[in-house]
Amino acid sequence: MVAPRLSPLTLALLAVSCGPAAGPAPASLAPAVVAIPPAPPAGSPARPAGEPAVDPSSPLSVPAAASPPPTWVEPPLAEQDRARAHQNPFREHREIAVGEHVSIAAAKGDIASAAGGPGVFAIHEKLGVVGPLKLPAGSTWVGLAAGAAGPTNDALYTATPEGALHRAAGVHDALRPDGFAPRGSVAGATAWDAAGGLVAAAAGERVSVSADEGQSFTEAVVVPGKRVRAVLVRPDGVLAAVVEAPSRGQRPGPPDTFLSLDRGQTWKRSAFQPRSLERAGSWIWNGDATCPAVLSRDGQQWTRAASPEALYDRPRLDGALYLSTAIRAGAAGSFRSAVAPPPPEPPARGAAAVGREPPCKPDGASGVGGVVGGVWGAYGPACEGALCLLHADPPEPPPTRTWIAAFGDGLCDPARVPPGGACAAHLARPPTFAVVDQLAGAVTPVAAPEGCPQPVALHNAAGVGVLVCRGAGGGAAIFVRGATGPWHAEGSQAIPAEALGPMAAAPDGTLLLRGPTPPASAQGREPLQALVRSPLPLGAAQAWRRVAAPDGVAALPAPGGAALLAISPAASTGGRLELALDRPGQPLRSLVRDVEVYQNLTRMEVRDDGRVRFRVLPKPAPEVPGRPRLPPPGPRDARWHELTRGGELVVEATATPAGPAEERRVGPGGR
Repeated sequence: MVAPRLSPLTLALLAVSCGPAAGPAPASLAPAVVAIPPAPPAGSPARPAGEPAVDPSSPLSVPAAASPPPTWVEPPLAEQDRARAHQNPFREHREIAVGEHVSIAAAKGDIASAAGGPGVFAIHEKLGVVGPLKLPAGSTWVGLAAGAAGPTNDALYTATPEGALHRAAGVHDALRPDGFAPRGSVAGATAWDAAGGLVAAAAGERVSVSADEGQSFTEAVVVPGKRVRAVLVRPDGVLAAVVEAPSRGQRPGPPDTFLSLDRGQTWKRSAFQPRSLERAGSWIWNGDATCPAVLSRDGQQWTRAASPEALYDRPRLDGALYLSTAIRAGAAGSFRSAVAPPPPEPPARGAAAVGREPPCKPDGASGVGGVVGGVWGAYGPACEGALCLLHADPPEPPPTRTWIAAFGDGLCDPARVPPGGACAAHLARPPTFAVVDQLAGAVTPVAAPEGCPQPVALHNAAGVGVLVCRGAGGGAAIFVRGATGPWHAEGSQAIPAEALGPMAAAPDGTLLLRGPTPPASAQGREPLQALVRSPLPLGAAQAWRRVAAPDGVAALPAPGGAALLAISPAASTGGRLELALDRPGQPLRSLVRDVEVYQNLTRMEVRDDGRVRFRVLPKPAPEVPGRPRLPPPGPRDARWHELTRGGELVVEATATPAGPAEERRVGPGGR
C-alpha cells in the first residue's frame, strides 16, 4: 500500500491549547508547534487487524465524542416555534410618560395590553432599564412628576378607573408589590397628566390639580357645561385643557384649547386653536412636524418658528427597550425629557400662530434624489477557491427557548469620546442585559457582570450567553451565564476583544469564537486563530483555549471541546484544502489531505450526523479580450458538496441548490 502524501504545509501546522482561562501575560500565550504525525511507511499495515477497510468514496465524518452534553445545554426550539426566535418583545412598545430623568413604556402600546407581554418598564437615564414594574391592580394611567427624594429622582403615579391615585417614590420602589402607596382621588376622572411638581386630572367640566404629591386636590371649572377631554401639564406649571365644542348639526365641532398660568385655578381660551394637541416633554404643541405650532415659554403665545429638530434630534429614553446582541449606548445629557428641550421663546413679529389652525400646506416639497449607496460586486469580495472561506461566517447556532440580550441603555460621557469614536466603545456605564424567554414572552433584566466596564460583543448558543469584554491591555475578558444564576468570569485571552468574530456551537455545547480574519493573500497570511470552549460547567477553570493554524481558512467547533480546522496551503493559492481535528490534550489528527479545489468554497458546515460539507459556487467563465462573456457551462448556483474520505468534493445527494437571487445577495464571501 502506498503511504498517503504529506503536504509540506501540514508538517508546519500549529495548534495551541493555552493555560488557565485567567492565564498569564500575552507573551506566554504564544502558539506551540505541533506537527501532524507522518504517514506510515510503505509496506506497513494500513489499519489494525480486524478493522474494516475504509471506502474512499464514503462521506467524511467528524469522529464522535463520548461525553454527554452538560446540564446547561438547552435543546433547539421546535420548528413551529422558531419564528419567535430573537424577536424583539418590545417592538410594539409605546412611551406613555416622560419625566426629567425617567421614561415609562408599555411593551404592547398600553398598560392593559402590556399585562399579556413583558410588562411596563422604566428607563432611568443614570440607572438604565428597570422592570417590569409592579403597578397597582386595575391601573389605567402612569405618570411621572418631580420627586422629593433628590434632584435626579422622578416619582411614579398611577390611577385606576375609579379615580384612585397611587404613588411610588422612585423606579426601585415601583418594583415591589407594595411600592405604590395610596394617595388622594378624583372621582370620575377620565384623563390625567403629571409634570414638575403637579398632578392633574380631568373629570367632567372640571380640572383638579395637586401640588402636594397627590394627597389633596383643588378643582376649577374650565367652561361651564363642557366636558374636558384632556389636560396637559408643563413642568413649569402651565396647563392646557382640551374642551369639547358644541355640535354643528350632526357633526361635532372642533375642540377648544384653554390655558392656565396659575396651576389650574383660572382658565382662559387660547388665542390659537390647534387642530390637535399633545405634550412631548416640555413642548405643548400641535404635533405636526411639517407645520409646527408650539406654546411658547410665556404660556400664552404660540410660535411657528420652533424647529421640530430641536425635539426629534434628542433621542428618547424608551429607545433603549430594543433588545439585541449589539452593545449600544447614548451620550449622557442628550436625551429628550420633561425639561429638554425647553419651551421655545415667544414668537417674533410674523411668527405667531393665531386663530383656528388651517390644514397644513407645507412650503415646497422634499424630494429624494441621487444614488443611494454604492455599487456592490455581484458575488462579494474577490477570492479564489478555498480562500473564500476566510470571508464566510460560521453557521449560526440554532435558537433555544432562552437567550441573553442587551438593552440599548449604555451611557457614555461625550467629553471622553474621541473625534469619530463610537459612544458604545467608551462607556461610562455598561448596558443592562436581559434573560429573554421566547415562549413565555418574559424579560428579566440583569446587571452587567462586575469586572466588565466595557462590553464589546454578546453571543448566544445552546442556552448560554457569552459576553466578550475589553480587559486590561485590550485583551478579551470572557463572561458566561445561563438562563438562571449569575455571570461567571472565565478568564482573559491575548486576542484583542474587538477582533473576536461570530460564535459557533457543536451539539454538545462546545463553543468556538473566531479570531481576527487573516487577509486572503497567497503569501504571508497570519495564522487563523480561534477560542474554543470545552463543554464544562459554567465558570470552570481552563474552559477556553486558543487554537492557531498557519494557512487556516476556517474553524468550526466539534464535540468534546474539539476544533475542526480547514487549511489551504499558501503555495496553492486556494487550490488545495486539508482538514484536521484539534482535541484538547490530544495530538493533532489529520482527517484528509490534498483535496483539490476547482471552484470557490463559500461556507463550511458540519451536519447533525457529523458529515463535513461545503457550499460550492462555480467560478465564472474567464473573459477573453474581444469576445463576449459567455455564461458558465454548468449552473451558477451555489451547491452543497460533501467531502469524502478519499479527499473528493462531491455533490451532496440531498442538497438543495441556493437560488441565484440568494447567491447574488450573499456572494462567495458567505452570509
